Amino acid sequence: MTKRNLLLVGLFLVFGLATMASSALASTQWVTGFNPNYNGRDEGLAEETGEYTLTNNVAGTTSSGNYFTFTYSQPVIPGSAFLKCAGTDFPSGCGGLFTVTSGTPTAYNVIVKFSSTFYFTVTGDIIELVVRVDAAAPGVGCITSTNGGWPNSGPGVVTAYVVASQVTPLSTGISVTGTIPNNTYPVLYANCTPALSLTFGTEHGKEERHAAYVLTCLGVKEIGEYDNDFTLNVDEEFANALTSFSYEYASDPDATNGTTFTIVFTNVPTQVTLDEVDIKPCATLWTGNPLYCPGGTMNVVLDPSTPHKGGNVTPSGPGEDTVTFTFDVTNEDAGSPETVDIKFVFWSHGPLPPGLPQMVANVYKGPTTPSTDIPRFTGILEGTGGTPWNLSVVEFTDCLTSLLWPYVTDIAGFNTGLAISNTTLDPFNTPSPADSPSGPNPLDLMPYYGKGSATVYNPYPTLVPQQGPCQVYLFANGTVPWAATMATPVIVPGSTYAFDMGGFFGVTATGYAIAVCEFQNADGYAFIYYNLGLDSGLAGNYLALVIPSPNWYHRTPAGDFLGEFAIAPLSIDRHLAWKNFGGH
Repeated sequence: MTKRNLLLVGLFLVFGLATMASSALASTQWVTGFNPNYNGRDEGLAEETGEYTLTNNVAGTTSSGNYFTFTYSQPVIPGSAFLKCAGTDFPSGCGGLFTVTSGTPTAYNVIVKFSSTFYFTVTGDIIELVVRVDAAAPGVGCITSTNGGWPNSGPGVVTAYVVASQVTPLSTGISVTGTIPNNTYPVLYANCTPALSLTFGTEHGKEERHAAYVLTCLGVKEIGEYDNDFTLNVDEEFANALTSFSYEYASDPDATNGTTFTIVFTNVPTQVTLDEVDIKPCATLWTGNPLYCPGGTMNVVLDPSTPHKGGNVTPSGPGEDTVTFTFDVTNEDAGSPETVDIKFVFWSHGPLPPGLPQMVANVYKGPTTPSTDIPRFTGILEGTGGTPWNLSVVEFTDCLTSLLWPYVTDIAGFNTGLAISNTTLDPFNTPSPADSPSGPNPLDLMPYYGKGSATVYNPYPTLVPQQGPCQVYLFANGTVPWAATMATPVIVPGSTYAFDMGGFFGVTATGYAIAVCEFQNADGYAFIYYNLGLDSGLAGNYLALVIPSPNWYHRTPAGDFLGEFAIAPLSIDRHLAWKNFGGH
């Protein structure tokens, strides 16, 4: 080989080595991107953002100590950041090539640092960062105050941007295209509306679509125990409002639990026990149910740390308790909103005093106190505007009787005499001599017909009849709401109060009258008379009609042209649900 050839070969070798060296020393360039989470829950204290992506656009070397700084518009939960790596140079994921650090609970930055010098052989490698942020921080996202309100109308957007830093010369460093302010990307769209709604369930038939009704005389003046039930429906207002642990863990290896929610009942009488007895996901509802969701997978279970009333009970008022039930989401369809029916049963263990408030229910995202679990939530009430749903689930109704006199008059010499009898004193539930522990008494001579009368002995031998006044309303000539109203004195058991229309109301009219008496088993009588002289006159009389209580039966025709007084026995049985024997 000639000297000229040797020189050419040498030049080629030098040029090739120089080319290889310059390629090896070239800095990598990363293009930013994003894949936001569009179903964020703005009450999350550890809400998962979408992915912030870095795609390698130039092959080359990065040195140990090079790093990216990601800055978020919400505080980052310490220790919640994690990386995903994909591409030719990441056959085993991130493989310990990086260290990830985030600051204190008030810090907004995450630093991803190369732990050693690394050569990227091709373009297209991707690094994805996902963090948990405090989407409920005051002044950011949807919530602008610490009281759990939802004042903003639009979605709360969490943004992030990234800048690259280096500790080595530029030739071996890293760079990012389009840094702040041109590449501020949304990574979370937090829904400002409540995540859950609370309504009555429909799975167990149309009777389940409303509150349970309880007469307060049950257990006081009628029977010793009483039970009933109602069904509540918890509905996701957007996809992923509730998530399972498997869903959370699939995208975040630091997840420790799925979503929990709590149903809270207030104004529960102290002598009433409340328990959850049945859970039906929407996929198992009958196909004609408007809440039926074919293919839905959501399922919830009662948290084992939440027993029925007896634990988790706090006073909500005099003689009242607050009872909570916490449910864990075990599975759910991440693509669409779903719903679940939860049936509750309650029963009394003693007398229910009159004048009880309604038992109401509300739903919260749980747990209500921050913990180390991920995800976790503020426990904010899911009611619209941060106000309670206050869904009335049990209506306590005092024992009443409504009477209707369809024709009364006191004009042109006519008058109407009215009478109301309190028949809650009767002979149909008195003890036989053998039943009376106090020995013989006059009442032992009365017949004993068993339960079902208006009067019981509680305890023996004390009578517990009912008494109270009646409010009497006169309607005449289309007056709204009535022509006159007056109250009778207290009508004691076993007595009758009689009065005439003209003297009682103090008006002259023809119409009809309705009395609402504060006791059961009231009966009425009307006597219409006209005196023509000492030896002549005319009169008519009739019994008052007993109107079914609107709390139990609507004043609409019952069907078959029978009118409002033809109360279907099935409805009576369903609403009153007399439990003379057995029970809890």
